[in-house]
Amino acid sequence: MKKNIALLLISSLFILALNSCKLTDSSTTPPSAAFFVIHASPNAPNADVILNGGLYVQNFAYGSDSGYIFVPSGTYNLKVAAPSGSSNYAIDANTTFEAGKYYSIFAIDSASKLKAAIVQDALSIPGTDSVRVRFFQFSPDAPYLNAKLKNSVTLDSLLYSGRSFNDQGNSGTLTEFKTIKAGTYNLDLSTPGSGTPFKSFTNIVFTSGRSYTVYLKGFYGVTTGAQALDKGIVENVQ
Repeated sequence: MKKNIALLLISSLFILALNSCKLTDSSTTPPSAAFFVIHASPNAPNADVILNGGLYVQNFAYGSDSGYIFVPSGTYNLKVAAPSGSSNYAIDANTTFEAGKYYSIFAIDSASKLKAAIVQDALSIPGTDSVRVRFFQFSPDAPYLNAKLKNSVTLDSLLYSGRSFNDQGNSGTLTEFKTIKAGTYNLDLSTPGSGTPFKSFTNIVFTSGRSYTVYLKGFYGVTTGAQALDKGIVENVQ
């Protein structure tokens, strides 16, 4: 009998300890936010991303993306040092990350005008045969344009009409993901009123159940090399 009472007491203390740990963890750990960094400045050097004095992304090259980095919610001082390792802060700004929300930070424009475009990522899980897609225009010298994603097999398409450089800040709807069928797409760029694309990107594969950000990068006036007009694709994985 005494042995059973002792075992019961030990079990009760063990359960109490577990519950106390859970309560302590949930009450002392600040709610998280997450941010995603994308280097989209065609002629900027490799860069470092610094939050509140802490180095979060180092030696970041053009076209690279970090994946989501989780941090406690709050207001942060964001610095981008270019070139990497220097104290030349091309971007130095305060930004607030709210609890439970996801953000993308794009380093955009030419090196002499480098700036941060920060957008909120309202993520949701699409159906098993679908994807979620959005489009940003981050080519500094590209003309006012229409961008169309089209699947030549299923004929599914998304049209982004009348887009200009860094215009997503003008309307919240331009940061939203839209649902389309998964598959292989072409991205055609044309000037409004013209039925003939001035640039096409082919064989863009969107895998079902995922979310993607497609963005225009590079210089419209450059035809060859790493700084030429191109598209970038980010998979927004939670």
